[in-house]
Amino acid sequence: MPEDQDQPDSGMPAGTFDAPQPRVRPVPRGLPIAEAVRFGWKTVQQSFPFILLTFAVAVFVPSVIEWGQDRVFHRGGQQFLMFLINIVVSATFALGLLKIYLRFRDGEKPIFENLFDGVARAHTWVGAALIAGIAIAMGLVLLIVPGVIMLLRLWFVGFVLVDERTGPIDAIQRSWDITRGHTLDLLVFFIVLVGLNLLGAACLVIGLLVTLPISGLALAHVYRELKPKTVVARVASPGAVAPAT
Repeated sequence: MPEDQDQPDSGMPAGTFDAPQPRVRPVPRGLPIAEAVRFGWKTVQQSFPFILLTFAVAVFVPSVIEWGQDRVFHRGGQQFLMFLINIVVSATFALGLLKIYLRFRDGEKPIFENLFDGVARAHTWVGAALIAGIAIAMGLVLLIVPGVIMLLRLWFVGFVLVDERTGPIDAIQRSWDITRGHTLDLLVFFIVLVGLNLLGAACLVIGLLVTLPISGLALAHVYRELKPKTVVARVASPGAVAPAT
């Protein structure tokens, strides 16, 4: 007979095994709504001239294009061309503002040229906005509540496009994923921002020049809470010589 071989001691009785543990999904913590609004207000106070300038340009230029479309150009082809130009310009400035607000949230110093950073991504923003708009409209037509949920869960599509430079479908999916478990918090946040901008509109409408940027900055703050910034460590290339100390 073959000699007995030593068997490793598993520390458990024979015939037993480790049962797989059920995967427990962490409960998402609440969103810092008050902190987000305070961040928006503080940032507007500290950088009001810059924020006002970029916001005014983003609103004024598309308005001028739309005015020219209605008052200057009367032929169908000309009006359609101006309509397309207005869409591209509006999308560019929308992404540019989101980029500026996100840079403020990340502790960086944005520059005026950031307002035009979205020009190469304007078509992506238009596609994502169109798809998300159709989904939200269908939800509102069906039972209203699904439309509201879609609106809240797809609220950050623009920030995803700026932050991750992905496609429209992936941006919609990403926004849906990062907002999972936060629908009620987002609803409260939405109501807070609506109330804030109603106060701005009540101040002879001029108050919107303050409350709308506060809202954008607050959204950037919440987005970064939902999707922390990825820090890529720099790795020295092979053969690189460290500086002498």
